[in-house]
Formats: sequence, C-alpha cells, structure tokens
Amino acid sequence: MVAYTFYIGPSKMPLRCGTKTWGYDHIVAHGRWSTSFKNKISDTLFNGYQASPGVYYRYKVGTGCAPKPRKNFKVVVNKGPLGGKPGGLTPQGVITATVEYTTPAVASGIAVAKC
Repeated sequence: MVAYTFYIGPSKMPLRCGTKTWGYDHIVAHGRWSTSFKNKISDTLFNGYQASPGVYYRYKVGTGCAPKPRKNFKVVVNKGPLGGKPGGLTPQGVITATVEYTTPAVASGIAVAKC
C-alpha cells in the first residue's frame, strides 16, 4: 500500500507503508514523521542532488573535510521492484529519510579543507 507519492522529475516515487526496516512504518517507528519531514522528502527528491544511485541529498555534498559540516537531509530510495522479484511492483520506493551532517559544496567548486 502506498502512503504518499513523491516525484523525482516526472517519475513517481512511492513511500509505501513498508515494515519496521523500510518505508513509512520505519520512519514513524524512529519518531521522524511530521508534515515538515514529508515536505523535506518531497523537496529533496524533486530539487535535491543524487549523490549515488538511490541516495539523494537536499543540498549538494562536497568532498574532503570542513570545519563546520552542513545540516543536510538524506533520502534513500529503491528504484527496483518491490521484494526484489522481477515483474513485481516497480519502483519499491522510499526506504528511509534522515538528517545528516555533510561537507558543504561551494559555488567555486568542491570544498576541500586541510585536515
């Protein structure tokens, strides 16, 4: 069952009810769910940056180390079929979402500080 539907560009990305380890039930079990949290998932998937396959950040992530990491929002999705079974419902959808502190990217390139 789909709890909410988000978009990555024109593609739909469901947040399924899931279990204690993924999806809406997982997010609620960790005390993270609110209207603000839902809006951050939506903004991250639609306007954010894909750092690696299935991993999206609200703000672009730099490399190296920085004296003050930036508060960022991370959403992990599975674009494969639900349950990993070929021919199953695709995509599985949002697995989890959380706040994470990341090295900020800067306008002139990637932030690289001496460590």
